[in-house]
Order: sequence, then C-alpha cells, then structure tokens
Amino acid sequence: MGLKSLTTGVAAAALVGAATVGVTSIAPVPRSVSPEITPVVFGAPLPLDDDAALAGQLQGILSQLANGATITENADLVQGGLGFFEGRTANRLLNNARQNGDLPLNLTVSNVSPPAPDGSVTATVNATGPKTAGTTQQVTFVPGGPSSWQVSKSSATSLMQAALASG
Repeated sequence: MGLKSLTTGVAAAALVGAATVGVTSIAPVPRSVSPEITPVVFGAPLPLDDDAALAGQLQGILSQLANGATITENADLVQGGLGFFEGRTANRLLNNARQNGDLPLNLTVSNVSPPAPDGSVTATVNATGPKTAGTTQQVTFVPGGPSSWQVSKSSATSLMQAALASG
C-alpha cells in the first residue's frame, strides 16, 4: 500500500465518519500554534536574587558583633544568648583582635538562601580586616532577637572556634 492510497483511505474514512455523525460541511481547520511548553522541575531550587535589604540587615548584625565594644552587650544577637564562659572567651578574642590591629572588620553578606522550613537562612559572609586576608564562611541566621534575626548558635560556635584556631 503506497502513501497516496493510505492518505486517500484515511481521508475517505474521515468523510464517511463525519457524514454518519451528521456533519454537513467540512471546512479546513486553521492550523493553530501549539502552546509553548515550559519545563518544570520539582525539588530543584531556582536561583534567587539576593534580597539586598535582608543582606544589609544580616551584615549589620555581624558588624555589631565583630566591631562592637564587647560581645556580651550584644549577646541577644546570638541564638540562645551567650553563657558566662562563651561571653568571656568572645570578649577576650575581641580585645586581642583590637589590640593587634585586626579590627574593624569589613563584612559583606551575599547569596542569602530562601528561608528553610524553620525560617532560618544561610548566607555567604566575606570578612577582611586591616591585617587579615579575606576569608569566606557560610553563616546561618535564625528568626528572633532585637533586629528580628540572630546568628545561629552553631554558626557562632563555628566562628569562635575558627577565631581560637587562628590565634
């Protein structure tokens, strides 16, 4: 069976089928443009623009902690606050950094993640100082505190351990 006879047979069957249904006229159907298909991937996060206001707010919290007079006066910026020994250790590290000329730190916050189910966000923090080369670390922030955000306890502990290890 050739292509011509196949096409003719299909067209004839369509005409007979249309006649039996009661169609009295067959007009050519305009060819429509098929709708554009948008690919969808479930579970893959889409890149988001940094929320500049949130990044600035998070940067302010870190600057207040790093460049403030003492850590203990800003303990409410850390999730759960600071214990006695944590506060003393952090204040000692801050005073040593100030005496060594390592402060003030210039902090930049970028790549703020969308909120996790618990409301926390993670951001990339780059810190440079008068005597220190740039260092980058992921820091997690949780909702709460006077500025509506706090540094998570695990991130604060990690930052303190890094500071103790470096000097």
